[in-house]
Amino acid sequence: MDNRVLYGVMTIIFNEVGVPCFMQKKVKEGILRIVLACVTFGVIGIINFVKGIILGIKILKMTDEEYAGTDKATLLNGIPA
Repeated sequence: MDNRVLYGVMTIIFNEVGVPCFMQKKVKEGILRIVLACVTFGVIGIINFVKGIILGIKILKMTDEEYAGTDKATLLNGIPA
């Protein structure tokens, strides 16, 4: 995933359904987010939504050089999968 702005916006809007995971080709984690959101009646989805806003803003504030040097897997750490 090379486009920082697209990734940041998609993280803000669709993090609760695992779109950032699917964009990074981590299909199992994305499906797990969807299943956990359903099983917990949306509690995990709400948590992922709030954390997605925080993460998306963090990504959008990065420069292109910082984003290129960042391991994208570490950006998703701390977000329930």
